[in-house]
Amino acid sequence: MRWPWGTTLSGFPPRAWLALAGLGLVSQLCGWLAINYALGHLRAAPVSVCLLAQAVVTAVVAMPVLGEFLRTNQLAGGALVLGGIYLVTAGERSLP
Repeated sequence: MRWPWGTTLSGFPPRAWLALAGLGLVSQLCGWLAINYALGHLRAAPVSVCLLAQAVVTAVVAMPVLGEFLRTNQLAGGALVLGGIYLVTAGERSLP
């Protein structure tokens, strides 16, 4: 199959396909299972808010791994997200 921009989805060695399948299973399946486990044992409100941390963690990991640089507005947004998570989880701890 040939895409309009000239790339194909064929011709890759089996090891590359296994690596892609492994990445999909680890990041998607394990993540999905962890979220469903958390929703079964914790309150939905803090779990759903904590899921917002995925973007922040991804950006922080991309700095050393991919050599990315975060701009000031991205740092401020990450701080807001983490602050919101803190407020929600701190409020949950004070509930009976």
